[in-house]
Order: sequence, then structure tokens, then C-alpha cells
Amino acid sequence: MARILVVDDEKKIRRQIATLLGEGGHVVEQAESVEGALSLLRRGLYHLLITDVRLPDRSGIELLKEARALQPSIAAVVITAYGSVEDAVEAMRIGALDYLQKPFKLEALALLAENALALTTLRAEHQYLLDEARSERGGPELVGGSTVMASIRELAAVAATQPSTVLLTGESGTGKELVAEAVHHGSGKGSRPLVRVNCPAIPAELFESELFGHMKGSFTGALDSRRGKFELADGGTLFLDEISEIPLALQSKLLRVLEERRFTRVGGEHEIGVDLRVIAATNRDIEAAVAQGRFRADLYYRLNIFPIHIPPLREHREDIPALCRHLLGRVATRYHMDCAGITEEAVAQLESYHWPGNVRELRNVLERGLLLARGGPVGLEHLPAEVGQEQEPAAADGAGLNNLVEDYRQRLIVEALERCGWRKKDAARELRLSPRALSHYISKYDLDRLNTRKGSP
Repeated sequence: MARILVVDDEKKIRRQIATLLGEGGHVVEQAESVEGALSLLRRGLYHLLITDVRLPDRSGIELLKEARALQPSIAAVVITAYGSVEDAVEAMRIGALDYLQKPFKLEALALLAENALALTTLRAEHQYLLDEARSERGGPELVGGSTVMASIRELAAVAATQPSTVLLTGESGTGKELVAEAVHHGSGKGSRPLVRVNCPAIPAELFESELFGHMKGSFTGALDSRRGKFELADGGTLFLDEISEIPLALQSKLLRVLEERRFTRVGGEHEIGVDLRVIAATNRDIEAAVAQGRFRADLYYRLNIFPIHIPPLREHREDIPALCRHLLGRVATRYHMDCAGITEEAVAQLESYHWPGNVRELRNVLERGLLLARGGPVGLEHLPAEVGQEQEPAAADGAGLNNLVEDYRQRLIVEALERCGWRKKDAARELRLSPRALSHYISKYDLDRLNTRKGSP
């Protein structure tokens, strides 16, 4: 279904075109003049403009120029008087996809309209695929068999079935953007745009223009009218990463847009309506920001309709083996390299690390390891020194801290094994380690000597 604007000063022709295209499932609106059409174009987004060149107040060519300034992606078909080739050439020069000479058959216009809409859809899909390729991602895949990842996948699937705003929370590097992609694709909007906004990267003075667009001449440097991220995401999803960094002065306007799905460009006079889903993310304690007056409480409540928390990697270390396989495959594909996998010792070492940078840090470590391995398996010798230290983040002088951590880890493992009757699979599950990692520690600390139940699995 497309939104189409038909502009002609002959009421009968307008109605005939609107009826025909409406029967094809499209939403069709009508105007009899350039000013009437511009008024509609300022208030809503359209996929196709069909206009007569001869209009009572101004030329349809002028309308086409202003329409494309307001909505650069709009397709256009013009209707010209018989023999007026100059008008047709000028219309094509400034962006019309095709033209039709009077008198014409309505069926011919319907065919031109469908062809124009199909072409613009292909262009949008092509741009979407280019954007996805540039982002160096495949499809959204939430990797891991832990209860943590199972819960996140379930929540993402539920969120995808309804249009409510989603708020993703979690430390930096945990995969909030990947969850946003999963919600977007799961909602059936995979062919529609997913527009990402990195809020901390936008200067405060340009924030409003970046989100809502601006009109030509509305401020110094505004040489042309420009669509904002909300317009670009129409029909799809807008992902506001690090939402807590939005300037306080702009938060009230964002709240209104979230509630009404309408906004005004900077320097504009008319509201524009959009239909999209908003997903926000933050690595900050947003409730603390509300309490401190740095973030509006009403905006927080509006964003927090469907919250999803993504825990840090250290809280689901059992997913590290699966993540290693997945990430190594992705990196190998990216660099067109062979991948011989990763040794069990290296995986066990990765599972013992505290991962302050979460999955993003793991990906970087594996990328480095793959390059150093030169086609062989990634081993302990390919891991960076800080990963091999096997200690929690330093909090005091480090001389004896590592020994304290080692002793504490050994005690926890022995206690878990005793509680589980030395059933290693059960102990690994309780410790949230993989069986491979637990075997690594049992061997490292020579714990089998303490097992009085030899022969237990």
C-alpha cells in the first residue's frame, strides 16, 4: 500500500484517478492547485505524486521541484497537454519518472503509477542492502544456549509482535544493537529501513535538525531542505543508541513525537506524520539520571514500555564457546581467511576472563587471535596478556590479588563439586561454566586428588 497525491484542477479527472488507484489498495489524496498540494506535502509523507503540468495558480513543474525539496524520495508522474514535449522533458530532468499525454486512458496511468512505485521500492531496497553490507553484518543472530540468551530471544520475539517502544539496557558491548536488529527483523519490517542514531556523536546544537530535519535557510549552513532520521525511518524502525545523551532541552519535543508520531522540521510551519517503531538503548543508569534531573521522568516512562536488559558477558560465560565459533566464522569470512577454530585451552582461558568490554571485547580478541594464528587454530599463545592473567579487575595493590582470586576460585569449584557429588556436568552448570572450562580448572588445580568418589561422571 502506497500513499499517492493526485493534483489536477479538473475534479472529474482527479476523482477517476483516485478511484482507480484506490481500488488497487493505495491511499489516495487529492488537490486542485500547487498550494493545496504543498500544504498536504508539508503535513504527511507520500510515495507518489501525480500532477498535471497546467494548474490554476502555478505550474506543475514548480510543484515537482518543491515537492522533491520537501520529500526527496517521492516518485512523480506528470500529465502534459498533447504535443507539449518541452514540459515532459523538463519534468524528467528534475526527477519525474515518467509522463503521460492528454487525452489518456486511465489504465495507462495506473500502469505508469505501479511501475513508478515498483521502481522506488527497488531503489529503497537496494539502498537498504547497501547499508546492511556497509555495516558488515549478516542477519541478526542472538548466539548462545544459556538461560540468559534464551530469555533475551524470547523477549525480543514478543517485542517484535507489537508496536510499543522498546528500551534496551546493559553495559557497553553487550549487544544491544544486535537485539534491536532482531526486534526489527522479527516484526516483519526487515525490508523497511532500520535507521540508527548514535546520540553521543551528534553535537547538541544539531540534534533537533538531525532527528527532525530542517528547511532551507532555517539556520546558517542550511543550504537545502533536509529530511531527519524520523522521516528516513518512516515505515520501519528508528534505533536511538545511548538515548540518555539527548540534550535535556530536546527531550520534551522527543516525548511529543513519540506520543503523537508527528513533528515539525526546524524552520518549518507544518507538521509531518510518520509511522514507525522506536527502539532506544542506554548503558547508563537511566533511573539515576531521572532522579538527578538529567533525564525527564515522563520520557523515561514513555520509552520503558517494553524493557529488555542485556546482562554482561561475565554473567553468562557458558555462552563463550558458541560465541567463539560464531565470531571466528564471521571474522574469517570478513578477511577471506581459513579458520581452523580455537583450542580447548584457549576457550577455557576465555571463559575465566572477566570481560569488561563484553562481547565486543571478545570479538576483538578473537579477531586478533585469528590474524596471529595464520590459518591455524587460535591458541593460548595468540591471546593478549590481559586475558591470560585470569583475574578479576584490580581493586587494590595487585601483588597478592591474583593469588587471592586463584584461591577463591579453587575453593568455589571444590565446594560445587562436593555439593554435586563430583558430578562434573552438574557442578559446571551450577558454576555457570562449560564442562570444558571446569575440566581445565580441575586439571590446573589438581583437584582430582580430592575426589573420594572415583568413577563419578
